[in-house]
Amino acid sequence: MENTFGQMVREERERRGLSQQQLADLAHTTQQSIDRIERDAVSRSRSAPEVAAALGIQFPLSPGSQANAATQATRVVPKADLVGGADLPIYASVRGGSIDDSLLVSAEPIDYVKRPEPLARAKNGYGLYVVGDSMEPAFRQGDLALIHPNIPPTAGDEVVVCSVDVNGEHFAVLKKLTRVTAEKWHLKQYNPAAGEPEEFTLDRKEWPVCHLVVGSYRKR
Repeated sequence: MENTFGQMVREERERRGLSQQQLADLAHTTQQSIDRIERDAVSRSRSAPEVAAALGIQFPLSPGSQANAATQATRVVPKADLVGGADLPIYASVRGGSIDDSLLVSAEPIDYVKRPEPLARAKNGYGLYVVGDSMEPAFRQGDLALIHPNIPPTAGDEVVVCSVDVNGEHFAVLKKLTRVTAEKWHLKQYNPAAGEPEEFTLDRKEWPVCHLVVGSYRKR
């Protein structure tokens, strides 16, 4: 049987290790509202769209859809879902290739676009243009990866991992997070080039930032 929206919210919240209060803070609502949504005690809550955006799940649900946090988290956002003013900062660029091909990320935004629905209310949300093909078919060259820095990523999520070197320059890669230890990010790429590993690790001291990718915008 298909999960209700409340069941989806509870399962995704628990998968991310969030309390009801933590989710409420991310969605700018109250713990009581989260509890009512998860119990399906209300047929339609005004907070539901913000809760869905905070968790990276779709709202409203398509009829007959089988909700799945992994597929919802990386869904391609249609142009119709771009909302509001052009205030989402875009940085260049993120490598969807091997760690040796990590790209320098610009310190200042290179562009601003309308906010895709998953980031409509995300404080400090941003986008990165994808370069390379190692994360195909999920991400293609030229896609705009949508980053939500306020939701803790967990194993199975696509993420952007960033380093800061001694000169303050930022490098970044886009990969799938498979495991986290105290010392390492365990990462996977879907389409590695010849001679490159499918899975590898990065030192968390050298690569301290790991942000959740909630979707992508495909221009073509």
